[in-house]
Amino acid sequence: MSERASSSAHPGPARTRRGRVGWLVCGLVLALALGGGFVAWRAVTDQTAPARAAADRAAVALLQRSLTDGAFGATAGPSDVEDLTATLRGMGTLRPVITVEDVQLSEQQQRGTARWRAVWTIHEGKPAWVQDGYVQLARGADGWTAVWNRDLIASGLENGDRLRAVRLAPVRGEIIGADDARLVWNQDAKRIGLDKTLVAADQQQTSATALAKAVGIDPETYAAKVAGYGPKAFVEAAVVRAVGNDEWTALAKARAVPGVRVLDAVRPLAISRTFARSLLGSVGEATGDIINASGGGIREGDLVGLGGLQKARNAELMGVTGFVVQAYPDEHSELARELVRVAAVPGSALRITLDEQAQHRAEALIGSSGRRAIVAVRPSDGAVLALASSPGTSTATSQRIYPATFAPVTELARTRPDGLAAAVAALGLTGDADIGVPVFLCDTAGGSLRLSPFALASAVASVGRGASRQPNLFTEVEHPELADGITAAEVKAVRATMRAAVQRGPLKALDDLPGAKVLAAGDGRLWTVVLHGDLAVAVYDPDGRNSVSVLERYLRAGD
Repeated sequence: MSERASSSAHPGPARTRRGRVGWLVCGLVLALALGGGFVAWRAVTDQTAPARAAADRAAVALLQRSLTDGAFGATAGPSDVEDLTATLRGMGTLRPVITVEDVQLSEQQQRGTARWRAVWTIHEGKPAWVQDGYVQLARGADGWTAVWNRDLIASGLENGDRLRAVRLAPVRGEIIGADDARLVWNQDAKRIGLDKTLVAADQQQTSATALAKAVGIDPETYAAKVAGYGPKAFVEAAVVRAVGNDEWTALAKARAVPGVRVLDAVRPLAISRTFARSLLGSVGEATGDIINASGGGIREGDLVGLGGLQKARNAELMGVTGFVVQAYPDEHSELARELVRVAAVPGSALRITLDEQAQHRAEALIGSSGRRAIVAVRPSDGAVLALASSPGTSTATSQRIYPATFAPVTELARTRPDGLAAAVAALGLTGDADIGVPVFLCDTAGGSLRLSPFALASAVASVGRGASRQPNLFTEVEHPELADGITAAEVKAVRATMRAAVQRGPLKALDDLPGAKVLAAGDGRLWTVVLHGDLAVAVYDPDGRNSVSVLERYLRAGD
């Protein structure tokens, strides 16, 4: 065999390697071609986006209660819409925010599952009720649709179950006075009101007027309130204690009025109906104006402060409402079970310096009519011990008294360059009294002096302390001494003038009081103010006869 023939029959190592490399390259090119085509095919036929769009449409249909608009195909009918509406009726106007979190499709991309999250904000600023659901998706000739299932409303619902959101009212905080005395606390009470379903429309105004007179409120105002409510409303007129002779008398009169209903309740009430009423205020259901001004924080049915400290400190006293979402069999709400609960936060107690016994003495002496007032302040720490006004008035803080002379102001005005204006400023009788209710302190317009009973007691308390400071009502607040307040020399001069006033004239009856020597100012008729040891007391009597005797009895009763 020739050398050439031998070479052709037996290829060499180099040629063999070239052949193998060629086959590898061809195989790799083919694999890449096939793989790229598969990826391209998947990109063209991937149904994730349209399936997600179908899940979004289903979420919108659920929110709009429009299950039969095609989003759920033939799996939801009119009966399902009715059931959905009935199930969510107890949720009122609340709507969740539904977002599609994830979509998974079968290998053939004909069926899939979307995971969505429904977030129910029951109350702004509070934890939401979060529901995770799974929506089955199906692909048909007309594209993707969702499959209706009652579990999409809320997980764990049984056939015929209904939902409701219930507001949880917090326990309102108490108002605590000196020596931890409870001045206002939650007590058993009776709500008295007119049920408009129990009396003919043409008789409602007559009943409203009669009820208002029975419970002691303004008839015209209450009649207008009744007229403004709907035809099926219960319109509250008053809340009284469940016990007490006065309360039982009011209840008996009210029950005789056609259309009146009396409901059991628990309400924050003071020691008595009149105890420090103008200061403490009252609590009742929120009015429309209060609700609108709250920005959503207060809703219909919430109990809020309607005046005095209850209104001024409502946020801390009221606490924070909570809620519970319940499921229950249709028409059997008594079998409700909780799905989620956010507990209400109780209100905080409000601690004030008011002394229960000092306030009782003051109210007993000023009586139940007129416009009398007694204010008592402890000079050593500025604590307001009594702030008593005749029922239905705010005389202690609003009455304008025109003293011909008032030793604390008069003495300071003699030595201060700016006269009256500088004197009242040095005694802390300008600006805000900061006791939670409006207070008129003083006015010097036209060169004449006008002061309230509160201002009289405040100025004399500064004399007693030997330094100017405003009285304080809240135990957590202690007003600082004024930097440019009354001086030691001015205190000495004021005390001498006030002491001399007791030794002659209409105030002499106060000179024989036991204990520390009495210092006083006033005309002895309309107004009188004294400094007796660590106590400054001002009395106002519009009759112009009894201010000295009232003051004397008040001081003797406290010994």
